[in-house]
Amino acid sequence: MKTRHALAIIALTVSLHADVFALNPPSDSDGPVRLLNCVVSEKGILEAEVDSQSEDAMSCNIRCNFNLEGQTFTRWFEVTIPAHFNGRVGRFDTSGAKAGNYSGEVGDCKKTEARAPEPR
Repeated sequence: MKTRHALAIIALTVSLHADVFALNPPSDSDGPVRLLNCVVSEKGILEAEVDSQSEDAMSCNIRCNFNLEGQTFTRWFEVTIPAHFNGRVGRFDTSGAKAGNYSGEVGDCKKTEARAPEPR
């Protein structure tokens, strides 16, 4: 009976964390701009959560995955990230994707002279 109880607790714990899909923690080898998460809100808005240690604004391509009706889709953002910025960039209406945190990656980043938009 104790074994069944323990297995039920483990199954419950795993099911409560089902909204996190293949997150990759930042590593020391990441560049000055790191992707922390791709986040879909309860309203279905996809954003990339980033941390920039750069002294300069950077223009970056960021890929984010998300889940819609059991299928994984990908969205690329081309965004300008301010120097020393920590927060969310990009904005895409997924039209009903499952809310939660998803994986993704930072592609190319280049120093830019363009002014970054004010954070939301």
